Amino acid sequence: MFWSTRPFVRALIFLLTGIFLGYYLPFTLSLKVFLLLIGILVLLLLFAVRRIAKYQTHQFEWVQGLLFGLMLTLTGILMVTIRTSSDSMVLPEETSSFQAKIVNEPVQTQQSVKMILEVRPLSGEGSKGSGFRVIAFVEKNESSNALKYGDSFLLHAKISHPRKPMNPGEFDYKNYLALNGIHYSVFIPANNWKYIGYKSPNVFKKVAGQLRNYLLKSLQENGLGERSFAVAAAILLGYDNLMDTELEQDFVNAGAMHILCVSGLHVGVIYLVFNLLFGFLRKNRIQQIIKAFLLLFLVWAYAMLTGLSPSVQRATIMISIFIIGNALNRQREAYNTLAASAFLLLLINPLLIFNVGFQLSYAAVLGILTFYRPVYVSVYIKNKMLDKLWSVTALSVAAQLGTFPLAAHYFHFFPTYFWLTNLLIFPLSFAIIMVGMGYILVSWVPVLPKLIGMVLSGLIYLLNLSVGFVKYLPFHGLNDLYFPWAKVLLVYLFIVLLFFMFTRKDIRLMIPILSVVLVMLFFATVRKFNVLKQKRVVVYSINKYSTYDFIDGSEHLLLLDSALLKTQVNLEYYLTNSRLEWGLDTNQASVSIPNLENNIGLFFDGKFAAFGDFKLAIVDGMIASCRANQKKMKLNAVFIKGRKPLKLHQIQTCFETKQIIL
Repeated sequence: MFWSTRPFVRALIFLLTGIFLGYYLPFTLSLKVFLLLIGILVLLLLFAVRRIAKYQTHQFEWVQGLLFGLMLTLTGILMVTIRTSSDSMVLPEETSSFQAKIVNEPVQTQQSVKMILEVRPLSGEGSKGSGFRVIAFVEKNESSNALKYGDSFLLHAKISHPRKPMNPGEFDYKNYLALNGIHYSVFIPANNWKYIGYKSPNVFKKVAGQLRNYLLKSLQENGLGERSFAVAAAILLGYDNLMDTELEQDFVNAGAMHILCVSGLHVGVIYLVFNLLFGFLRKNRIQQIIKAFLLLFLVWAYAMLTGLSPSVQRATIMISIFIIGNALNRQREAYNTLAASAFLLLLINPLLIFNVGFQLSYAAVLGILTFYRPVYVSVYIKNKMLDKLWSVTALSVAAQLGTFPLAAHYFHFFPTYFWLTNLLIFPLSFAIIMVGMGYILVSWVPVLPKLIGMVLSGLIYLLNLSVGFVKYLPFHGLNDLYFPWAKVLLVYLFIVLLFFMFTRKDIRLMIPILSVVLVMLFFATVRKFNVLKQKRVVVYSINKYSTYDFIDGSEHLLLLDSALLKTQVNLEYYLTNSRLEWGLDTNQASVSIPNLENNIGLFFDGKFAAFGDFKLAIVDGMIASCRANQKKMKLNAVFIKGRKPLKLHQIQTCFETKQIIL
């Protein structure tokens, strides 16, 4: 029954299988095309045989379904190959002049204007070759601040591949860009580009971008302070580049980051409001179709306005299927609708499955669909007000059950008071969205935007206050969670088995549940053993700074340049993942402290380090020449830092080493 009423769930499983195989297995493009053609031919042959033989039985329908699934799998493999094939393109070394067109709304940062360009190499008087996408950072000035979507300009700069991660466990920005179809990056100095005009872009994207910029400016001018404006821009328009770090961390601590991401809640409010306004269009079939077209136009217009993030795409497609189903008087099935929206999005862009927002969005909705009702009915509350509060809490718990393992994997954090803060945040965010929609509709009317802006500012102030107080509560979050993919899958399996045991009252499921727990304990024990026996010396690559980590079991000492301790460099970006994988704390000190006392047996004086049997020399520029008859110092490694000139033979004369680290 589950499978027969949910055809898109089956189709999605086959498509996902193909996407993962195509991404992780090294098939050639020609082989994948060949396999797909074989699948199509077999499927056509099956249909032909059934037609000729005029079968009246359904006993072989599973074969047809399996072959159709195989074709979807091969389709997924082929689509991923096509999407990733552009990474193999190599620009000639001498290419440095390009014609570029801006294909997204530029975002202003502190020192540059960030944008995505469609770029073509220049030759002589025109452009040649196929275009490709580049993430560009244009030096900030009055001219670059004025750039907008659709502008074209000439540039002279060196375009290159983004660098791979230089440190263990560091976020792979190169891969992140590749999953978004971008394989190159460039920094463009202020004097290295020349504006050449405006070319007609996607008209819908153009209008949406212009409207969003107009609304951002209007919000800023009508009663919203800096922090309120940043939150309003994120919640209402999906523009999340204005949030300061402290405010963003408050939302993380409160488990409320989903409020800042335009998603199903926002699109759902749009649908509910306009469905109510167009309620009079239900008298006949023509009016119902008109109503469906109006609702589809409005929800997609809002989706375009907010930038079409994966969560917005998911919500908009789901609501579109819902609207079309209503217009056609078709029965709806929630799981099938959710799977259909994912299937359509992955057909358009199969690499979306690797997008964190896409994964969390679908995990949250799947968690709500699966767990909300059982959690809600598990507690009966007679009082209507308390019952509403419990309903919101049950919704929060269901969403967390769906997203917790994934969120712990990516962010290493769990907000312990999510159930409490959501009691305040849900009604406040609903009110903010409602008032914000009203603001958008009357933003062109005199006086009204100022009044609504003051109301909106007050609501956002209460929202910021609600999420801000969480950090003062004891144990407001579990930090430094280590969730590799194996643990993520085991935790999901544990949750599902526990859910079925309670809903079906089947105590026999206790055996597989305990088995999963034992497997997790085994992995945790193996990891602890590996942590206790480890001994490492790590020289991190952090631009312009020297950073060394001496690790002995679970104890370690991270030595940093004193200048690095005073800067705003985000060390967590470079170090968090490896620190959690190796089971370390945040113990750190400055390299400028001579003869540093420690409990790991490390000697370090800024020039030499002795750590057990490992000996390291640190050379900054010129070193004194060693006599020819002088005995060389035996070292495990020599680390060269700074920008002063140094000849290799000087190191070879003074030291006997197998490793030189630059």
